[in-house]
Amino acid sequence: MSAQKLGSGVHTLLFDLDGTLYPIENGYEEKVRERVFEFMVDELKVSSIEQAKEMWWEHFKVYNQTLRSLRQGMGFEFDREKYWSHVRGDPADFLDANFDALEMLRSFPGCKKFVLTNCAEKQAIEALQVLGLEGEFDGVYGADFMGDVCKPERAAFEAVCARAKIEPNGTVFFEDSVKNLVTAKEMGFTTVLVRGKTAAEEAGQNGGFKPDATISAVNLKELREALPGLFIGA
Repeated sequence: MSAQKLGSGVHTLLFDLDGTLYPIENGYEEKVRERVFEFMVDELKVSSIEQAKEMWWEHFKVYNQTLRSLRQGMGFEFDREKYWSHVRGDPADFLDANFDALEMLRSFPGCKKFVLTNCAEKQAIEALQVLGLEGEFDGVYGADFMGDVCKPERAAFEAVCARAKIEPNGTVFFEDSVKNLVTAKEMGFTTVLVRGKTAAEEAGQNGGFKPDATISAVNLKELREALPGLFIGA
């Protein structure tokens, strides 16, 4: 596997997890969402699944993360660890090794690589282990690190940049949510949309925003075709 040379000034690759390092259509996200509604009924004593869905959507539109929606939006108190363990379940039920992503990550040995996800770090790392990608990243930043903020809030990106010591204008950000890419682009990141169900659902909600590149999945071949200016001498 030959090393690739990134364009001048590019030093960091930043990745979302869900829908980016694995396809969102594989059923895992859908199952996580089902478990959220079950948690609301079983643990938070919401009267029905249908009511849970209605409550969730009303607040998720505001808070962009289910944990914050439940705690800050609806005022529920519960154990965070129990919540994350319940709703994320066993990723091995849906995920398996992503060799295309592994090839791409290993093709840039001199580049720093991080994950930024609205999921808790423990569960994010469990997913990365199943994907065969855990050892490829310099750090994983998630809900525990971000605390009271999350993507797409600028404060979430700023906190990660400060902790990881990275500069947006030298970082390529891979994400399946357009609204998260909007914030990243405003900050100076190079933005790569991983096309899928999430982007389709968000179509028309972001003022005609266009990412720097669009790919169908994280892989080296598509990235070279979609963003040739990123590469030099390779």
